[in-house]
Amino acid sequence: MRISTLSAAFIAPALAAPTTSQASSTKVVYANSGHIYLASYDGSKFTTAVNSSFPNTDPSWLAFVPPNSLYAVNDIASNTFLYNINTNTNTIKQTTNKQGSGGVVHLEANKAGTRMLGAGYGSGKIDVWNIENGGLSLIKSITSPGPLGPDPDRQDAPHPHQTVNDPTGRYFFANDLGTDSILVIDSQNDAFNIVNRMAVVPAGSGPRHGVFYPFGAAKATHYFLLCEMGNVVISYKLNYTDNGKGIEFTTTQVLNTFGPNSQKPAGAGAGELVLSPDNKDLYLSNRLTGQATDNIAHIKLIDNGADNVQLLWINSVSSGGTGPRMFSISNDGSSLFVTNQDGALGVAAISRNATDGSLDTKFHGTISNSAFGGQGPQYIKQIQ
Repeated sequence: MRISTLSAAFIAPALAAPTTSQASSTKVVYANSGHIYLASYDGSKFTTAVNSSFPNTDPSWLAFVPPNSLYAVNDIASNTFLYNINTNTNTIKQTTNKQGSGGVVHLEANKAGTRMLGAGYGSGKIDVWNIENGGLSLIKSITSPGPLGPDPDRQDAPHPHQTVNDPTGRYFFANDLGTDSILVIDSQNDAFNIVNRMAVVPAGSGPRHGVFYPFGAAKATHYFLLCEMGNVVISYKLNYTDNGKGIEFTTTQVLNTFGPNSQKPAGAGAGELVLSPDNKDLYLSNRLTGQATDNIAHIKLIDNGADNVQLLWINSVSSGGTGPRMFSISNDGSSLFVTNQDGALGVAAISRNATDGSLDTKFHGTISNSAFGGQGPQYIKQIQ
């Protein structure tokens, strides 16, 4: 769950009417407590088209399922929401909300768009939802098993932080911060059973978010895991098996999120991990660094062949604020969309060089945190 607590009341950013030239711009959704926004991004600025207010909600994570279904967690309660979002009429309307497990912080739909898993950090459970035909009904809740990690404060119970669907669409990985483990969940025949539990992270490192590699492949060869408490990225080589465990792991590398020869700042906590669509680069957010702004770090992926992939830490750039809990990459890989919970910029676009993956130190579109009453969004993603 988030480290800093957000106020339930925010001032909405001023809305600007979309211009004709922006009609074909990238469409993004972003959210903070009580609000979901739809905006256009044209490469130099964000134009907010709609601010939908939803009191007593904390949509800290969203999941868009085409053509118009937008699912949202409620970080402060136990319900999951379904909205209808229309980029032509610029509307976001709530259609239903259903009770599930408490403290869900992440949603992931399967490749077919028919099932969705919610990671219940607060409850220690993983919800399985039927989302066929734009619906929302709970199928089951899975309890994340122990044993717990060594930190009595942060690892007092199981805390699944994210579920990720593998390229085949059959398996989900659930990263559990509380138990220092990755759960392999098999969706075959709609069973959604835990078939493997890999406790292959340094004790007390706190798994948070991960990505399968390579992007766009039929099967994954690697899984890259970001650990919040340890501030490390771990590379695993994967082996799909028929022995009942689904997928097995071999650790190949552990890398400091601040660089190989750097010391983790006291209290720092890694946030998000993103793979570029061309499979050349990883990006991650370092939070609570104690600096004027937190940062986005760049890791180069060196493919040596024969499923040998090396992680090479390159550098980091400012996130524009502090508390970058989540960020995402545009569909074409040209920009990173960053949200900061605190600091100067609530939303910032960072340009990415397609040749070497480097990030521009200048921002190419921003929304000040003052537009949100001083505390910014937690989620942003391109939907069109």
